[in-house]
Amino acid sequence: MNPPAVDPARVWSQAGGNPARTGRFPASVAVRGRPQPRLKTAGAVQAAVVFDARGCGFVADMAGEVRAFAAEGREPWRCRLDGAVSATPAVDPTAGRLFVGTHRGRVYALNASDGAVLWQRELPTASDPRITADLLYLPRARRVVVSSWGGRFHALDADSGRTAQEWDAGLTPSAAAAAASDETIYCLRVTRGAGVTLVQRGPNGRETELHREPEGPRGAGRTLVSAAPVVDEARGRVWFVANDGRGAAVLVWSQATGGPVGRWPLPGGVQATPALAPDGALWVADLAGGLHRFSAEGASTPHRYNTGAEYLLAAPVCEGSGQCLVADPLGRLHLIEPGGRGRVVFEATRAFLAAPSFDPAGNVYLPGTDRRVYVFRNTA
Repeated sequence: MNPPAVDPARVWSQAGGNPARTGRFPASVAVRGRPQPRLKTAGAVQAAVVFDARGCGFVADMAGEVRAFAAEGREPWRCRLDGAVSATPAVDPTAGRLFVGTHRGRVYALNASDGAVLWQRELPTASDPRITADLLYLPRARRVVVSSWGGRFHALDADSGRTAQEWDAGLTPSAAAAAASDETIYCLRVTRGAGVTLVQRGPNGRETELHREPEGPRGAGRTLVSAAPVVDEARGRVWFVANDGRGAAVLVWSQATGGPVGRWPLPGGVQATPALAPDGALWVADLAGGLHRFSAEGASTPHRYNTGAEYLLAAPVCEGSGQCLVADPLGRLHLIEPGGRGRVVFEATRAFLAAPSFDPAGNVYLPGTDRRVYVFRNTA
């Protein structure tokens, strides 16, 4: 007897759950009690866990090891790659492939069933080869979008690893690309003299600069771009963060107006990709330890939740009723209500640097630097 089909929207196949990087699970999730089981890894985990349609999770760690964990906790396979992994991998749920990028600048396509290497590709670079931006998989084009600190985006053919397209990723290319359902790509790049630019690339490769934020007081060379854009396709919007070397601005670009319809300054920078709430608001975690909730509907003052941590590196995520989850470097998992009130629901002994993610049943997987992945059962 075949298992029931899984709604594709519930398959958290890449960072942020989907190509749009919304960071939102489409159903309600309730996190109560202590996590069980705790999955062991070979090294600290800085990449989020991703899943296939069977609920099998894939964990890549800083020791360069990739492991598969079945929904019941069994470990079907593991393999060792050529370098540490901090970029969240991407899954092709249809063809059963897992794409992983390492700090040695190599991209792997693995068979999701047994971990066998289908192909591998070293990205050409004259500088730092590290792949730190989360991978993007485009199912219709069958392409994997990846960038290294070499400063180029590469759209690789998912079947062969060959470069189908490439383009400028800017001076600090650790921000992943995002995509709408028609596979129009949105990415950020920082360049000297131009500052931070939101770029749109059509499926045919045509590039359009949608908006520029000018250079900050410290210049483009000191401006980190690490948070991916977030595509709110239902409302025709793209949210993005522009750091300026000291603080940051949160902006929302509208397809209807062809320009920004909201801009909010932050005193600190932002490294983590934001998460989109069901009502269209955006959760943003900053480098001052705060979690902000911005609304494009005209709210003049955003909600802010103080985690008590000095900074936040892990991306927040959101579930179907609007609650937000964020983990901090003090080893705590916070749950925040839409109104901004929150609490700590779990505390570990080591830092959390990666975002939580959801398997198709809504169970929460939280990777830690203590070589553990904590699993919280969904009781909703």
